[in-house]
Amino acid sequence: MHGSILILIGLLALLVLVSLALDSYRCTLLSKSGLALLFGGLVGFGIASHAPDVAVHLNFDHSFFFDVLLPPIIYEAGFSVERTTFFRNFGAILTTAIWGTLVSACVTGLVLYAASAHACIPPLDWTETFLFGALLSAVDPVATLACFQKVSVPPVLFNIVFGESVLNDAVAIALYKALLSVARAGGGMSVAILMLVVVQTFGILVGSICVSLLMTLAGASLFVGIPALRAYPVYEILLCTCVSLSTYFAAELCALSGIVALFFSGILTAHYHYHVMSPVAQVAVHHVLQTSAFVCDTLVYVYVGLATAIVLHDTSPQSPLQLHDVSWPLVGWTTFSLLVGRFLNIFPLVGLTNHWHCNQDVITPRMMLVMWLAGLRGAVAVALVTDWPYVRASDGVDNKSLMVTTTLFIVIGSTWIVGGLTAPLLHVCGLITAAPSSTVPDRSVPPAARRMSTLDDSPTTSRCAMFRITLASMWLSFDELYMKPIFGGKPTRRAKGKIADDAGRASLLERDVAATEHR
Repeated sequence: MHGSILILIGLLALLVLVSLALDSYRCTLLSKSGLALLFGGLVGFGIASHAPDVAVHLNFDHSFFFDVLLPPIIYEAGFSVERTTFFRNFGAILTTAIWGTLVSACVTGLVLYAASAHACIPPLDWTETFLFGALLSAVDPVATLACFQKVSVPPVLFNIVFGESVLNDAVAIALYKALLSVARAGGGMSVAILMLVVVQTFGILVGSICVSLLMTLAGASLFVGIPALRAYPVYEILLCTCVSLSTYFAAELCALSGIVALFFSGILTAHYHYHVMSPVAQVAVHHVLQTSAFVCDTLVYVYVGLATAIVLHDTSPQSPLQLHDVSWPLVGWTTFSLLVGRFLNIFPLVGLTNHWHCNQDVITPRMMLVMWLAGLRGAVAVALVTDWPYVRASDGVDNKSLMVTTTLFIVIGSTWIVGGLTAPLLHVCGLITAAPSSTVPDRSVPPAARRMSTLDDSPTTSRCAMFRITLASMWLSFDELYMKPIFGGKPTRRAKGKIADDAGRASLLERDVAATEHR
């Protein structure tokens, strides 16, 4: 046990130094996640050859991933997201995360079932193919997002890919669990069942957000009500982290989505808690969250690399996964189905969302091409498939080893190949911008001021733009007058003075739109 821990610590230290070199030279062909996979694989080969007893302690564990490694990653993502741009593109994010995930899962399930029916791959039934499609619909574009930050892409592209990656994981997990419950109940696949699953998924998302709001805002009011906390930065950070992390486990306890609850808790923390904290805690909490997210994300890909290397080595007859379990036709057909599903997810659905976008947020065909190839598969799919519970009722066959090995090779291939091709594709598509693209907002500018400056630059050319400006003004007014006095946050004089201006501008816009429609 101690030997495996020492190996992980050594790998982590080595990857920190390599990541420093990658960031210093702004290397885009190699990503941190790809290198973590590589180093994990190399160490895995050595362990499988010379210390098989240590390999037992380095298996990719489903519970360890979801309960220990994933929460810090999700919380930091919510805390650091640029909230204005995220919510301005929330419609497109929800469309790709919910409907796009369903499309991807269905396409993968149908293609694999057809391939199985024609004996192109090993025999699989409807339930197996759709369960496999659901877990593989979870995208994890870590390498792509890292490349986006290094070369600077349009903010709308960054935020849609980033937002989709977080919410898509939650939807994929909910879809997988819902399909699994149907399979255990002995029900067959049908359109009615799929629609029921969609309704359940919507309910899970809404319920998770409600849990997050209730618990996080209660914690924020506690911060406001106990000013003495500001004298103890350690207690501030601990209390803030405990409240937010509790939303993850509370949502899971209620059979909801801990990912969604924790992500929105991070957003609320950055909006309310952050501005009530002492200056020391404000600086410290940001670095603590970034550090913990980096460590967990790195360990996730190290574990995936270790698991794959142990499978490829094939030296232990007692191992549940061996090289002969790999079906290369299944890997090929699954890759093909994922590309087709991702294509049908991005181009029709994102094109549809352009009808309610302002001019500055329109997603061009070139952006859609990048989004299509940004759908890398990652650790969430691996974590779900390692706990594969389905046994075919007709003949009692358990295809877990087949599903696990296929998923591992797809994750590694997409991370290395697609992640490495992102930068050249961005150059070819002409999507490199001068301004940096980052999820980290400028904390020196109050959030409300950032929101209002965004509205100042928005083109007012459609009724949709008018509605968004009006809605933003109403929320800003409500937030400043009622929410921040109770839950904290930094009030802004500029925002208060501009509430009436933006309401008047929305009224003028409404008259302009009505006159245009009349003509």
